[in-house]
Amino acid sequence: MVNKKPYLLTGGLVPLIENRHNTSLSDTTKAALRQIEQSYFNAVASLLNGREEKDESGNVKYIWDVNFIPDGVIEEDLSDLIEPRRTRRNLISFDDVYCQNLPDGNYHVTRIQDPSKLDENPELGPRFGTPELEVQVADIKRKYGKEIDVMDIGVFGGDTLAGEIKRFKDGGVKIADIYVMFAGKEGIDRIANNGSNLKYVKKVDWIDWLEIRDCMGLDGRKVRMQPGEDNPANLFVRYIERSAKWASIPEDVKHCYESLYLSSFEMIKSILKCDNVSVRLTPSKSHDPAYEFRLEKN
Repeated sequence: MVNKKPYLLTGGLVPLIENRHNTSLSDTTKAALRQIEQSYFNAVASLLNGREEKDESGNVKYIWDVNFIPDGVIEEDLSDLIEPRRTRRNLISFDDVYCQNLPDGNYHVTRIQDPSKLDENPELGPRFGTPELEVQVADIKRKYGKEIDVMDIGVFGGDTLAGEIKRFKDGGVKIADIYVMFAGKEGIDRIANNGSNLKYVKKVDWIDWLEIRDCMGLDGRKVRMQPGEDNPANLFVRYIERSAKWASIPEDVKHCYESLYLSSFEMIKSILKCDNVSVRLTPSKSHDPAYEFRLEKN
């Protein structure tokens, strides 16, 4: 029997807006945003479920199986993993969206994409409006000590997390325990070889893992702002620019994916207006094809 392989979508519009953008939402708006996520999942499942991935000989390797995990499940499961295992070490979160009641502090790291080189792999850099990564590491050492624990949402191949373990080590900080919601086999093995203890809720052998916010225009591949550059907007490249590479979207459904992206963003805009919150995506004049994202409470 051919195995199903998950294509994982995770919710998170509500905690993204409330935590990263520090904007409170009404219960009605929260429910409506979560319904959009559910509808998006249903649409993507109808496009991708049951697709057969074949090898060079034409044999079916696996069948696509779209999965969705809402933000509430992530918050609950990650909390249940961390709380009974917490040590006396300070806990630093590499994610500023989920479970913000748990960490003692945040480390703001993200993928940085050069908009003129979209086919190249991204680098790691600071989130919009935060100091350079080495400066953050020094601040964490000063505030929280030379040994910390870390929480994040997931680890796939482990390259990103392994690189940050080294960055912290070079800065004089040891990362002892790492808590994540999702872990791929390669990531599990990679972290084990880097001297940290990885603890996870789910081991997943996935086709890909996408945060739904990247599929709806509220986030994307960040663009590094140059020192002294006066731009108050969050700048990113939309996932529809490279949907095959960045979201594993098959060519024959690329148009549908792009349509869902644009229509979902418009629905989100309409819903947020009920709470007097405005969101805008504006083409960047200096970083084509990046877009400026703005979220404001009116």
